[in-house]
Amino acid sequence: MRINAGKYRNHNIEMTNLETTRETSDKVRQAIFNLIGQFFDGEVVLDLFAGSGAMGLEAISRGACEAYFNDINKQAIETVKRNALKLKVLEQCDLKNMDFKNYLTSINRPFDIIFLDPPYKMNNVDEILSLIYQYKLLKSKGIIAFEMESQTNPDSKYYKIIKDRSYGIKRVVIYKEEI
Repeated sequence: MRINAGKYRNHNIEMTNLETTRETSDKVRQAIFNLIGQFFDGEVVLDLFAGSGAMGLEAISRGACEAYFNDINKQAIETVKRNALKLKVLEQCDLKNMDFKNYLTSINRPFDIIFLDPPYKMNNVDEILSLIYQYKLLKSKGIIAFEMESQTNPDSKYYKIIKDRSYGIKRVVIYKEEI
């Protein structure tokens, strides 16, 4: 796996190789950044179900100033740390090893971009989006990039779908606040 664009383009990063973690392929990651914007200027991002940290690290490579990473699996967070050290961006990273509900209810700061790629078996789009909305974790012009199974219902009473694309069994839905 590698970083696709930006300052660390073509740098390889380590995958988690855990049964409970499904990595976002380079192709789908590139597609997500095509949907939300190629480069950033100082944004703060959250990679909630971080795995290897590829989404947040890609965002840093493309100009995000900070990335917050959370994963319930300690080995996954250790992988994110090794990847951040390899890229020499650890000082731009905040790493936590918590259940997503506990994390979302304790973080107490808004983000410009939130990346969500929960295990497909969770199938709780509305619950996750509800917590983000309830705790005001998305800035007013922020966006959420949510990866889910292609047959999952992406509807939300909290956010508006602005883009919806399928890539085989995977679906990427981009949300923003209703205005």
